[in-house]
Amino acid sequence: MADAAMIIVPTDISEKIREIETAYSRYLNEFRIPDDHRIVVNFSAGKDSTTTATIAHHLFSARAQNVMADTDNEHELTIEFARGIHEQIGCEPVKIVKRTYTADEFEKRRQSLQARWPQRQAIRMGQYRGVIMPSLARSDTKFGQAWQRTAERWGVEFETPLEAALSVLNPSGNSFLDAALLHGKFPMLRDRFCTDELKIQIAFDAAIKPLLDDGEVVVQWSGVRADESSKRAGYARFSKDERDGDFLYNFLPIHQWTATDVFALHKYFGIEPNPLYTQGASRVGCMNFVLSTKEEISETAARWPEHIEKHHAWEKKVRLASRWVHWMSVGTESQAWMKKFDLPLGRGVQLYGMEPDIQRIDWSGFYGPRGNMGAPSAMDVVEWAKTGRGGKVYDLVKASLDTAVCSSRYGLCE
Repeated sequence: MADAAMIIVPTDISEKIREIETAYSRYLNEFRIPDDHRIVVNFSAGKDSTTTATIAHHLFSARAQNVMADTDNEHELTIEFARGIHEQIGCEPVKIVKRTYTADEFEKRRQSLQARWPQRQAIRMGQYRGVIMPSLARSDTKFGQAWQRTAERWGVEFETPLEAALSVLNPSGNSFLDAALLHGKFPMLRDRFCTDELKIQIAFDAAIKPLLDDGEVVVQWSGVRADESSKRAGYARFSKDERDGDFLYNFLPIHQWTATDVFALHKYFGIEPNPLYTQGASRVGCMNFVLSTKEEISETAARWPEHIEKHHAWEKKVRLASRWVHWMSVGTESQAWMKKFDLPLGRGVQLYGMEPDIQRIDWSGFYGPRGNMGAPSAMDVVEWAKTGRGGKVYDLVKASLDTAVCSSRYGLCE
């Protein structure tokens, strides 16, 4: 019985809210934060941020405001939910902000490529550090001639990779795609620039900095829960924010709550959660991103294939802005020099464990390396996501997914 799931009843929620109120008061005294401080809730339209926004309004009413950063890679139901959640909570409408990349930023990137891509360049990091790559602005070299076959395979008509890159370096109107074009790649596991640029920084600039500039003390509430990951479990429940240690603080009110607790609060306050939770989603936010699981990808492909098609269309543009993809797209001809280059301790150069003479990269993959595929396209990843463990045999459960019925990983359909 000790391992049985705990059933949360309404009285438990009132107790949990009381604990948050008591703990928060203690933190305010400990950090000497004035009673008239401002509260900004980081809102994502997910279950945890909705719970956090509800508690903040319940305890502090109009002193709490909600801000959401729209990455332009959200599901339309998520944006719709964010725009209407104030009617359920009773608070002011969520302030939705978005990072917009300007023509000047793209022009700066274009000038950078025009200055650097004609030159032979050394790789600065990773196992290829120090290796010299050929010019991407010449069509009269062996590499340039080989790249012409890449252009034919991709269905683009450019003389050089540089020309191809310059053709896509213009604002698209979509923040997520623009960020990827400017970085020359999609966000990666260890380089999630989308979080920094499209969420954290824009929310700070649009909602928090103006309050700080007015002399306000701000406490940022976030719906981070410890059981989501070992990293999040290590976060302090209350802390000073490094961006302004004297006036900006962070509070994690539901840090020790479970997903069961979160949905119990929804029920307690009569709040209908984001509808994606009854359509198979285990989380909401970017639809999808580099950390999406196999199940999430297959679910997206079955229920919302237009998002997969959108990501694949983005891949066709971002690969043109990727120096690495251009270099590696011509296979053995671009990598022949690697055979003469030895790493320390006698190790030969390898790509994802494969010998250089069989490696060819055609994509800056939206989902990153998956299923022992070095740089698969979104379409390749979807096919892999439909398989069972091992990635070779199709999973019949995934293949027969009925998208017309309620599906919830949290028991919301029961």
